[in-house]
Formats: sequence, C-alpha cells, structure tokens
Amino acid sequence: MGDSIGGGVMESANIGAQPLMTRAHRGRAGGAQSRPVRRRRAQRGVAAVEFALVLPLLLLLLFGIVEMGFLLYDKSVITSASRAAARQAVAFGEDATGVPVYLSASSVQGIATGGLSTLLVNFGSGSPSVTITNSTSGVVTGSTQACSSGASLTVAVSYPFTGFGFGASAAINPLSTVANALTLSSSTTMSCE
Repeated sequence: MGDSIGGGVMESANIGAQPLMTRAHRGRAGGAQSRPVRRRRAQRGVAAVEFALVLPLLLLLLFGIVEMGFLLYDKSVITSASRAAARQAVAFGEDATGVPVYLSASSVQGIATGGLSTLLVNFGSGSPSVTITNSTSGVVTGSTQACSSGASLTVAVSYPFTGFGFGASAAINPLSTVANALTLSSSTTMSCE
C-alpha cells in the first residue's frame, strides 16, 4: 500500500513536470508564450507615457488649489483687519467734559495694518493700504479723529495678491500676469457710537 501511494505521487509529479517543460521550451523557441510578454512590456511603456502626459495637468491642478487656498486665506485676514479697525474706531471714550473722544485716523490705520505683516501669506513685495472714510467729512488721514458722533465710518483695506507662483516670469508661471493684477480688498462700515 505504501508503494502504490508513493508511486501515485511520483506518477502525478512526473505528469505535472512534463507540461511545464514543454511550455518553457515553447516560450524560448518563440511560440505562443512570447506574445503576451511583449504586450506587457508595451503596456508598461504606454502607462509611462500616459503618466508623463497627465502629470503636468495634475501638478497644475494641485498648485491651483494651493493658490486658491492662499487667496481665500489672505481675503479672510484682510476682512478681519478691516473689521477690527472699524470696531476700535467707532468706540469712544470721553474727556473730562463728557465730549466723546475717538481714535485718530493714523491709530486706526495702525490697528488695521498691525497684524497683517505677520498674518498675510506674502510671496511678493506688496503691502496693504488702508483708507478711512467718514460719512460726513470724507477721507480722514493723520491725527484727525476718524469718527464723529452720528456719522458712519468705513475702513477699507486693499492688498495686491502676488500669489504662490514660481516667480514673476511668464515662462515659469503662466498665471503670473493674472495673479499680479489681482487686488484683494475689504471694507467695513459701522456707525460711530
């Protein structure tokens, strides 16, 4: 019984080995097996070419998303700066006689631009500009009080967005002409207390 089991195993091993040798022999001789190998190699080459064609588009999309994120972040920072400056400008204190005393225009401008230098994502040399407008006296500058009782005050902050880009050259950054022309602005209007 041991011989028949061992013989059966040996016999099946011989049967399995015979077709493998025949297939390997046919593959070397240029039989049917060599065509799929060539197809696989050609498909690998096609995948590399497709990747090379799609990669620039994917990178452009990725950098576009990052650029838009920087733009929206800077817009949010400018909006917060104009709101904080307007809120400080319309709040008043009183002098000894009870007359309201408001911040000067230069102080309001300092509040608006105070944190922008550290908060803005700045790849260029642009700096924010602040315009303070009183509804009764127009544009206010210098040491003049920004607010007056019963008036409304508008604080406008604008900032030239230069963007992420790879430089100002159009050869490197095809969006440089669009990005350099973009000015972000935000204004907040509040009534003087």
